[in-house]
Amino acid sequence: MVRKSTKKDIPALLDIFSEARERMYESGNTKQWGPGYPPLDALEKEVEKGFSYIIEENEIPIATFSIMTGKEPTYSYIFDGSWPIGEYEYVTIHRVAGKRKAHHVLKTAVAEAEKLSRIIRIDTHQDNKKMQALIKRYGFSYCGKIYLEDGSERLAFQKGKI
Repeated sequence: MVRKSTKKDIPALLDIFSEARERMYESGNTKQWGPGYPPLDALEKEVEKGFSYIIEENEIPIATFSIMTGKEPTYSYIFDGSWPIGEYEYVTIHRVAGKRKAHHVLKTAVAEAEKLSRIIRIDTHQDNKKMQALIKRYGFSYCGKIYLEDGSERLAFQKGKI
């Protein structure tokens, strides 16, 4: 079951992110999400704005993702490439995370995002090989590099047509 996260879900979300960080580190992706990621205040804002989703199995939270509407500020400038359809309205998938027993989290996030827009964008760290493979599997094309507010580089992808 997929639903929007609520404030009461925040402890479960933090637990999911903790386990997801462990799995990232085990796979060699040690730079994308540092300890304490995501910051609690950012997570609370996403929940409050209705961007955060939770996936439950038997009413137990096992995965999460965010779908943000509106322009993603860090996507305004793309390097070594371009967005294929410019500044058409899009949604952005962020913070895809799951417990070990969670499956098809990105597939679920994409299905939810497709309900909101024909154009979906996502980014990931160059060390996150598993996510890059999944992003490509679900129909995204590599567009170039973007830089987060802290200067971290990310690989940027887009799916969809006008």
